[in-house]
Amino acid sequence: MKKRLLAVGVFLLCFVIFTAYTASAQEAAATDDAASVPEALVTGSGALQKAIFLSETENVGNGSDNDWKNAFNKDVTLGGTSAQCIEMRYSGEVKDETPAFADLRIEFRATVDGDLAQGGARFFDVPTPYTYTTAAMNWWACGLTPGVHTVRIQFRPHFDVDKAVVRKRTLIIEYKQ
Repeated sequence: MKKRLLAVGVFLLCFVIFTAYTASAQEAAATDDAASVPEALVTGSGALQKAIFLSETENVGNGSDNDWKNAFNKDVTLGGTSAQCIEMRYSGEVKDETPAFADLRIEFRATVDGDLAQGGARFFDVPTPYTYTTAAMNWWACGLTPGVHTVRIQFRPHFDVDKAVVRKRTLIIEYKQ
């Protein structure tokens, strides 16, 4: 009986702590002066309302640490009638085919009209050679002018002895209009 009461007490304590934190965070956000809060990129649950989804399954390889290779065989273009921000979410399987015992590292980047997007981890360390693992990255670009824009996700091996391979990948781009 004492164990049950103790378990119920611990559960109630955790419930109070978690709900109190959420309520205090909402109250703090509601009472903030809008002029003092820096502008933030709001994701799909807020200001970004439309999305483009691209998925490809075939293998794409790159054995050159000097050249960026497009992760998708198709360029993604999007347009808008006003200035806006976009968010790009990439995920896919990746492997490093390195014959030597070296660091297994692959570089990723996103570009919008040839300019580097912000965010994203520049390097992805592969834990085991010749074995696919999942990589996921996010990037964003703000201040895009009205008109058509081209988005590319690119990759390359970090070291010259490596060959990077991607497959089964998706890209979701959220934007306002």
